[in-house]
Amino acid sequence: MTSSHPRHPGEFVLTLLLIAGTLLLGREALRISGLSGPSSPGFGPLAMIVVVLVGLLVELLRAALGRSGEREPTPVRLRRFAAAVLPPPVLGAVPLLILYLIGLELLGFVIASIVFLTVAIGLLLHDRPPHSRILLAVAVAGGTVATIRLLFQELFQVLLP
Repeated sequence: MTSSHPRHPGEFVLTLLLIAGTLLLGREALRISGLSGPSSPGFGPLAMIVVVLVGLLVELLRAALGRSGEREPTPVRLRRFAAAVLPPPVLGAVPLLILYLIGLELLGFVIASIVFLTVAIGLLLHDRPPHSRILLAVAVAGGTVATIRLLFQELFQVLLP
């Protein structure tokens, strides 16, 4: 199972961190709901964790067998790693998500979600004219939140925050 692709900076360590995080999530899922059988509440999450772990172990093996890229100075490797793992759109989404979490507490689910989705979709549609971008973002955000509210609150009778 040798790889012809060079290993990216931090790929092996990031895969190890993802495996550790997945194991922690599995432990918490098991602690919260237990596993008494296939119909228990914890079975679905634990089954998904097993699937994720298998994929991560395959990726870890691929990364371990892959050939290292050219040796670069550590600062260069760290910059390349940061650029690969946290590109500008991801870095821009982090503050937006934090504001959304704060907005959930202050404004409630419906208003915070509409604002968050409108801004996020508006940013993703940066190549369109401003007027159509705003209209489309508001329409998609409103429709999405209305659908979620209808499904979860009315059909499944789940209280939304």
